[in-house]
Amino acid sequence: MNNPVLEIQHLSKSYGHIRALSDFSLEIHKGDVVGILGPNGSGKTTILGILLDVLKPDAGGYLWFGKEPVSSSRKKIGALLEQPLFYPYLSAVKNLKIVADIKGVSYNSVDEVLETVGLTDRKNGKYKTYSLGMKQRLAVAATLIGNPEVLILDEPTNGLDPKSIALIRDLIADVASKGVTVLLASHLLDEVQKICSHVAILDKGVSLHAGRVEEVLNSALRVEIKAEDMEALYKIAVELAFVSECRKEKDGLVLLLKEDINTAEINKSFADRGIYLTYLSAGKRSLESYFLDLLKE
Repeated sequence: MNNPVLEIQHLSKSYGHIRALSDFSLEIHKGDVVGILGPNGSGKTTILGILLDVLKPDAGGYLWFGKEPVSSSRKKIGALLEQPLFYPYLSAVKNLKIVADIKGVSYNSVDEVLETVGLTDRKNGKYKTYSLGMKQRLAVAATLIGNPEVLILDEPTNGLDPKSIALIRDLIADVASKGVTVLLASHLLDEVQKICSHVAILDKGVSLHAGRVEEVLNSALRVEIKAEDMEALYKIAVELAFVSECRKEKDGLVLLLKEDINTAEINKSFADRGIYLTYLSAGKRSLESYFLDLLKE
């Protein structure tokens, strides 16, 4: 495997008596789209602030491109932590030229990034006339000035309508397809599932899980079952070798499976033990249900 673009090593951070982050570690490789997922106050923004040298950790450290962070490595990173303070009476082009001046790069990429975010037709329009979705796309465009190798985005779809969310999602996917590594923080589970290749799940500063999104979903086979004798059904279900978890929900049972097994085999497993199912529904668990289960645990 190629060397990590980012190695996070046992980061911890407290604000007074509040523990914002506790012993957090993560590796990110070139081309990964990694979602840091968690409820508000889980430590997502703290991680991003440390990685961008806005905050100092109490313990631990990190490496960018295999080295201690220095100014030259930070030039390879485009970041969006808060809504940029664009000048309302200037056009998108002029605002991005100011961003280029701040970054110390040429204006060569201005038209290209405006094309990437779909704002070419409005590039000469004043920023104050933009919709919220257009402003967010211009913010992403600002992170792309200078052709960074890594993008760091904090809640990039927060507050947007469904159409704008879809546009930002497609934009991130397009950028990632060109080999740019993306690290984003979000509390929108559905968006992380659609956008990200990898996920790190946090709660109260503690890492609950980190890995590929597809591994989470493939390992989370979910089956709902019912029978006339629910107590007998439950006693049998908890003893089956292929069941990793069994819980009562509403008027049925939910089984989480250790392995992919077809519905005919599930039905037969109960019938062989004298229980005939009146209802069976099988499918893969969503990232949302996996996330909520981790929080319960």
